[in-house]
Amino acid sequence: MKAIAASLVLCSANRVEEDAAVLLDGKTVAGVIGNDRLPNLVSSGALESDDIIDRRGCLIMPGLVNAHMHQYGVLSHGIPPAHGVTGFESFLLDYWWPRVEDRVRKREVLVTSRATMAEMLRSGTTSFCDILEAPLCEGDTLVEQGEQIERAGMRAVVSLESSERVDHDNGEACLGQNAEAARHFASREAGLVRGAICTHTTFTCPSKMIARAAELARECSCLYQFHLCESRYELEWAETHLGKTPLQVYWDADALGPSTLAAQCVKLGEGDLGLLASSGTRAAHLPISNCEVGGGFAPVPQMLRTGVAPGLGTDGYVNDMFQVMRAAFLVHKAACETTAVMDSRQVFSLATEAGAKAMGLSRVGSIEDGWAADLVTYDMRQQPTPINAENVFDQLVVFGRAASVLDVWVAGRPLMEGGHLLTLDEERDKAELRECASGFWKGL
Repeated sequence: MKAIAASLVLCSANRVEEDAAVLLDGKTVAGVIGNDRLPNLVSSGALESDDIIDRRGCLIMPGLVNAHMHQYGVLSHGIPPAHGVTGFESFLLDYWWPRVEDRVRKREVLVTSRATMAEMLRSGTTSFCDILEAPLCEGDTLVEQGEQIERAGMRAVVSLESSERVDHDNGEACLGQNAEAARHFASREAGLVRGAICTHTTFTCPSKMIARAAELARECSCLYQFHLCESRYELEWAETHLGKTPLQVYWDADALGPSTLAAQCVKLGEGDLGLLASSGTRAAHLPISNCEVGGGFAPVPQMLRTGVAPGLGTDGYVNDMFQVMRAAFLVHKAACETTAVMDSRQVFSLATEAGAKAMGLSRVGSIEDGWAADLVTYDMRQQPTPINAENVFDQLVVFGRAASVLDVWVAGRPLMEGGHLLTLDEERDKAELRECASGFWKGL
């Protein structure tokens, strides 16, 4: 057994313990106790003094959960602009699909995966749900990506976006790669990585494909995920071409439920919130990337009132969950013109417990007996004003920063210690990413 002693332990958004320690028993949490009880555990032989990690002056919190990520997306950070693009449809058809997604291969996937894992760990993220958008990548790419993530020690869901925008056969091949990865990682008992079935949108996937993907997810006992109404474009396209909202398409295809994750959810039609809530479908909210594409403001306060608690995600854009939490805290107050929405405790819950539920993770996202030991220590002494039990959620959500993250554990394994990454060669991986991105951009 090991113990991490801290000044504060954030067990969840509803429970904070002061002057407390987290006990670890292998991969799980064995309890939260007062620091004054540690000497008794040592004297009784239940704990060795060398097994106490002293982080007083710091707080311990659950690892943050990135509920929607595109690891390959880091290739677009600083990418040359898309000349002649006139709107969302033009951006996809004339630029992003032919010049970015269709050119991504296994090398780009693995290089970006290593670099973004370092970035996420440094900002306290321990779990993430990834969608690879590369319909022409090699057939073993998804499994190799997942294997690499597991070696680095992070908890993840991996998937390959499937659609018929290339052609029907390509869509079938991509679904097959998803199923292969889902079965591959499911065969590993208590593994950190899982596969999922993934499709794109209603304007690239016929209803029959959506129904088949949902059935395939049930066969593989895995998550089914897709993008939903990132902007007004999909909502208007579906109503014009199909006579219904995109979410109604998924409902009619028997594709909604507790094992379904809909990302974005910016422009929902009348009655869509009721469909999300009644079906138990999970959601992922991406406040920063929604601003970047000019998509609008997802109706998250309304979601919460109907019982839908979305996880938070980076979308592969700004991969720092502290910045994402800050954005979620702020943008809805502006959109709703009231400060009565999205308080800091609520936002912290979305970045931990709700994100874990959205990903289909069990006993992850809170510090409780028997739950996964996915933990982060945060140095409170670097904050310019005091952090205490009364203001800790405001201090983290509004003013928190990745530079104050000191240690990270996933399933009890230390991945970062005292600010040093233990399972990734960060400098090498950054250099490789810069070289890879430079070469990739030359093809634009």
